[in-house]
Amino acid sequence: MTSRNSTRHHRHLVELASLLATAGLADAFADVFGLRQHGSAALIGLGVALIAGTVGHHIWLRRTDHAPPAESAMAAESAKTAEPIDEESTSVFWRVRAEIDNTPGRLAVLAGALAAAGANIHALEVHPAPSGVVDEFLIEASEDESAERICAAVNAVGGRFTHAVPTSVLALLDAPTRALELANRLVRDPGAFPTVFTELLDASGLTIGAGETDAPDAWTDGTTLTLRHADGTTYIATRPTMPFTATELSRARMLLELLDTTSATLEV
Repeated sequence: MTSRNSTRHHRHLVELASLLATAGLADAFADVFGLRQHGSAALIGLGVALIAGTVGHHIWLRRTDHAPPAESAMAAESAKTAEPIDEESTSVFWRVRAEIDNTPGRLAVLAGALAAAGANIHALEVHPAPSGVVDEFLIEASEDESAERICAAVNAVGGRFTHAVPTSVLALLDAPTRALELANRLVRDPGAFPTVFTELLDASGLTIGAGETDAPDAWTDGTTLTLRHADGTTYIATRPTMPFTATELSRARMLLELLDTTSATLEV
């Protein structure tokens, strides 16, 4: 029940109590002045008068409740509910990657550290690592934030080998959807493999060379990932800002297998 409805309810109770009290007083008045014979008529008259007064008061209350508020009151209400607008505030998307211990609660602690630094987490991806797990966050933070401060906040709660690099709003596309889109592009155009390979790994550089003909193979050495095709072509991707993980190595190998399958289908 709202405060306004509660007030109205109390008013009605007061009016009913007044009616009962008035009836009792009228009866006492009739007894005192010897008007017991006309007591019924007196009570009916007073009752009609009170009913008329109550109905009139009720109508007045309804009109008052539905009356439009004064301009000053509307302005005050708008000022209370209006949200402050900061035209100069902007934000930047960051891709943050850190290795942490694979123990219960560590992920929550890391996420709490980012939140305490004023970052809004949009996505999370977990990569297995030899000595724990590598958590990759897509966060949105103030433009005043820097990679150094973000990494310091993560390292303060147990993060290791932390990297933070700016990214674009396009990074909001989740990893499975992105991988499917790149696979679709490769099926339609096998010649786009170098470009698709680079985009899949977010590599900053790609070197294509010829090596010994051998079975397809792939390996990673920190910030360098090498993919070797059966025809001898070698793709070496580099990403100095963020080391490659075993999960990304598996993705690269699957992309190479898809290329072989697509090429074999086109030959047939």
